[in-house]
Amino acid sequence: MKKNYFLLFGILAVMAGCEPVRDEVPNGPVFDNTAYRPVYATQAELTKIETQEPRPLRKPGKIYVKGDYLFVNELGEGIHVIDNSDPAKPEKIAFLSILANYDMAVKGNYLYADNGRDLVVFDISNPTAIKTVKRIGQAIPQYDFPPFQNIYFECVDSKKGFVVSWEKVSVSAPPACFR
Repeated sequence: MKKNYFLLFGILAVMAGCEPVRDEVPNGPVFDNTAYRPVYATQAELTKIETQEPRPLRKPGKIYVKGDYLFVNELGEGIHVIDNSDPAKPEKIAFLSILANYDMAVKGNYLYADNGRDLVVFDISNPTAIKTVKRIGQAIPQYDFPPFQNIYFECVDSKKGFVVSWEKVSVSAPPACFR
């Protein structure tokens, strides 16, 4: 009987010794050699909004229809303005560059877009000549962590500016921040 206990104890000891070594923070997510790094912008860069030449859609988000026009959100970058009067041949009119823009809404002749922590209101009654009507500062809460769960990320340093996005990067050791 004692032999069986020693044999069982020996097997358990060997199995416990075979557990892989984990380079992780206690209670943190599993570390896969990746983490998210904040991308910073200055206040001037963040609040600069301009109408630019049309560009290709790469990461489209929401789409709003106003009359013959489509407004398509380009995640993190701004809003495409497209003339859809001929649905068989939509024509790109312009790109409204809005850094850290991830959401938008349209009501009547007004387009509402986030710009980091600010809410910006545009008059779109003439989609070929969009005008900024108002900026409401600090209207949208912004968190100092990426919008993902069970990940590691570089802690935000507010001295570097405002976080406008997050990029996934390879790292050799887990950063101090995780969620």
